[in-house]
Amino acid sequence: MIKPNVYTNEDKDIRICSECGKEVERADMLFTKDCRGIPFRLLCWNCYEVAMLGGYDGEYYDESDEQIEADY
Repeated sequence: MIKPNVYTNEDKDIRICSECGKEVERADMLFTKDCRGIPFRLLCWNCYEVAMLGGYDGEYYDESDEQIEADY
């Protein structure tokens, strides 16, 4: 039997936006990217647009910021 396109809250993947705190379906969220293009945060569409105004989310960094240990 084919299930109709009627979904309940149990069928939806609901997440909380880390910026605004709203409950949003996962399908309505996007990962922001940092200055190197690496996925950074999962945000709702409205927060995504604001976060990505500068072209990337977060602060700019280079290789010297990535040193894990002094003797690495």
